[in-house]
Amino acid sequence: MVAASELKPTSSHLEDAKQPAGDHITPDSKEYSAVLRKVDWRIVPIMLACYFLEFLDKVLINYANVMGLQKDLGMKGNDFSLMATAFFIGFAVAGIPQGYLLQMFPVALVLGLNLLCWGILVACTAAVQNYGQVLAIRILLGCCEAVISPALVLITSTWYTKRHAAPRYGIWYCGLGVGQIIGGLISFAAQHSPKTGLGGWRIMMLAVGIFNVCTALVVIIFLPSTLDSAKFLGLTEKELLRRMLVLDQAGNGLKVFNIKGLYEVFIDPQVWLLTLLTGLSVIPSGVITTFSAILISGFGYDSKQAALLNIPSGAVSILATCAATYAVLKRTPRWISIIVILVPALIGAGLMSFLEQSNQGGKLAGIYLINTIVAPMALIYSWVGANIAGYTKRIGANVMIAVGFSVANIIGPQTFQDGDAPQYIPAKITLFAVAGGAMLVSALLRLLYAYRNASTKRYRDAQLANSAAGSGTPTNEQADLTDRENRAFIYVY
Repeated sequence: MVAASELKPTSSHLEDAKQPAGDHITPDSKEYSAVLRKVDWRIVPIMLACYFLEFLDKVLINYANVMGLQKDLGMKGNDFSLMATAFFIGFAVAGIPQGYLLQMFPVALVLGLNLLCWGILVACTAAVQNYGQVLAIRILLGCCEAVISPALVLITSTWYTKRHAAPRYGIWYCGLGVGQIIGGLISFAAQHSPKTGLGGWRIMMLAVGIFNVCTALVVIIFLPSTLDSAKFLGLTEKELLRRMLVLDQAGNGLKVFNIKGLYEVFIDPQVWLLTLLTGLSVIPSGVITTFSAILISGFGYDSKQAALLNIPSGAVSILATCAATYAVLKRTPRWISIIVILVPALIGAGLMSFLEQSNQGGKLAGIYLINTIVAPMALIYSWVGANIAGYTKRIGANVMIAVGFSVANIIGPQTFQDGDAPQYIPAKITLFAVAGGAMLVSALLRLLYAYRNASTKRYRDAQLANSAAGSGTPTNEQADLTDRENRAFIYVY
């Protein structure tokens, strides 16, 4: 095995990272690429399906709203906004318990069981008869779905090196855009369903809930939690992946509870900056994903047209996410990708906010463009997976990100208040302020990582000098070291 003290994939390290047959393995070699393709076909589609369903379940209420949900349940005033907020309260509250479950049990099992539970809850939404019932279900749904991003980040960082992980984060995060597209089509189809005792939105909830349950069974049966439990890989392939992860300094140590790792979550500035960046990025996207169908129908379109006109939002989300993460694969710094992708979001906020109400085309373009602001989350997840090492610390950081995500989604819808109509000046100011703030925080993260890497370089130079003098001290590669404990850890930015 390769020792963790072999800190950099230099030519000498790569010479050690060989198959038993003596093949020369590099991160770009055909052998490694072939194994990655096998992993991709087994792991990535399942993660994409999970994130797609999580987002679809979250925004179904958006489509149900224009299909008569408020009227059928006797909702009044700000009931709908409060219901949207309630989901994310459950999401935030359940973050810590879900993190504990991920620490104690196989990640695929925890994810699959949560998916099963939220599928049942979505199906049960078809039976609600009043506001109190749907409110309770939405809170419980938020509790179950709080597992999604921590689980998927852990899975991705388990299988891929830092460089190769970025586009995989992007692929499963495209589930958000796919959810917008499929959700619009489902809503359109449900509105054309035969008139029965069930309303169109109830049929929609029941159908999606059943599909969730089926997908949960796939996750539990076919998604491995660790490299060792992957039956679709041979021993040689597992060893190759393990060696490349060690050379990459990916921080995949033993799955043990480490109190120091948990402590570091709260004192590490990068965790707080990443959480702040999450909040700033999600506040505008929370507004759009929850209220886009309502905003479009407010331009004078009926519910069927609103469902179809919301589909391009999903396409914009997918294109922005793929472009941002592919740029990372081509070695574009993540912080630059975030800043560039926020520019069209700022333009979209301006079009949506300041054009005359009669300018339907311009306002639609604004709604579509502002959907680019969802892409930074894929890069944030990539940063967490690449720059936070140690199993306990990584789970804790993911929980912090999930809480920041939910808090931002609570704040976002509250910026649009009926009393501010029709100009919504506070909401407009918020959209611009948070996008600009996200750019600033991205730059601060870049400075922090550059400072830490400079310290790492000094340590590496000292280690090389000691090694030349015969005083190197190898460590156990499976030790659950955090990125701050591993003084040779290289941060990506």
